[in-house]
Amino acid sequence: MGTTMIKHTLLVFITCTCALGLMFTGLALAADLWVDEVLNMVKFEKANSQTNFDPYVEQLHKIRRALERGDQHIAKVETDRFLKMLQDRSYGINEVSADEIYNFTQSVRPAEPAPATAAIELGIDRERPMSVPEHITQTPFEGGPPCQSAGCDYWMDDVYDPGAAG
Repeated sequence: MGTTMIKHTLLVFITCTCALGLMFTGLALAADLWVDEVLNMVKFEKANSQTNFDPYVEQLHKIRRALERGDQHIAKVETDRFLKMLQDRSYGINEVSADEIYNFTQSVRPAEPAPATAAIELGIDRERPMSVPEHITQTPFEGGPPCQSAGCDYWMDDVYDPGAAG
């Protein structure tokens, strides 16, 4: 039992050390594809485990082929499938390996560009109207009496605000 625990601790330590080493050397290896770094980590885990990592390697090869073709959409879809496999612990992968590979993949893959519609910022010339439904009964506080027709005014002295004390 003690040797099993030592082997498990050693495996986790070596995995973390390799992951950190790959993360810090990743900047120097920018010419390589990020998927190659993940593939190296999966191969390392495969060498130290009896688990079948072949489906993971195959999935990474799909991602690499898509990146080599320049097909970012397919690469994203296949990467999401790969991450889902890790989350589901598919094919009997142990939790430590799955978490390490998942976290490493998240750290080395490039950030997804924001969609063009998300670039719109509010400003003086870009205001958006905000509507409040009139059919909702407004109260000065949860469970309190309904407000008058003019609405609730929290600055009035006769309105109790339980969160204001203190």
